Amino acid sequence: MRKYFIISLILLLSAFCAGAQTYDRGYETSSASPFIKKGSWMLGGTARYSQHLNDDYNMLIINDINSNGYNVSVNPRLMYMFKDNMGVGLRFSYDRSMLDLASADLSVSDITMSAKDCYEIQHQFSAHGVYRAYIPLGSSKRVAMFADLLFGGSYKQGKNFNAGGDYVQGTYTQKYALELAVEPGIVAFLSERLAVEMNVGIFGLNYSWTDQLKNQVIGGHSDSTSAGFMVNLLSLGVGLSYYFL
Repeated sequence: MRKYFIISLILLLSAFCAGAQTYDRGYETSSASPFIKKGSWMLGGTARYSQHLNDDYNMLIINDINSNGYNVSVNPRLMYMFKDNMGVGLRFSYDRSMLDLASADLSVSDITMSAKDCYEIQHQFSAHGVYRAYIPLGSSKRVAMFADLLFGGSYKQGKNFNAGGDYVQGTYTQKYALELAVEPGIVAFLSERLAVEMNVGIFGLNYSWTDQLKNQVIGGHSDSTSAGFMVNLLSLGVGLSYYFL
């Protein structure tokens, strides 16, 4: 995460420091002209993939970890500027993850616990409506702050199995969520149309409910509500956007 954050800052600062060149993006660039003109479109998104393979790996109090897994995330977005420096649009996301744990030992003082033959896979779909407002920085039309207001929902489905005991146990989970969030960020144009964006969540209001079914027999349910102001670096997003008229 730290490396990801530093690379993003370098890209944004490079664009800012090169601000002697002015980008018009198809319209005049006087001090009174907007950063993003009414009638413009923005198409962008992020994508990431990671995987891991642990062979007798030790981490803090967890020893002899043997596991493999991956994480995939795709997040496209589309926005229309209904007014100078203001836009509305849609943001979608798909996330999928898998963990196959062959064995691991947890040791705390004289207490030792072991886990083996555990498997989990889950995926999540989400869709949000977005309102965005830009605040230009300087007169070069290269860099601006922005604030996104998002409202939408998500659906998450997952299942896990534990074959480490006398018989196999499995749990099937479905989670639904509604949320309202505020995400400020910064955008820097690398060319007349292409820009890099970075944003982070600072406020969220979330309501979710979860249904579970264990061993196809035992059902469970949970409701959760949360709200608060907090900079969440785990929600840091960096991506590319293309603007056109």
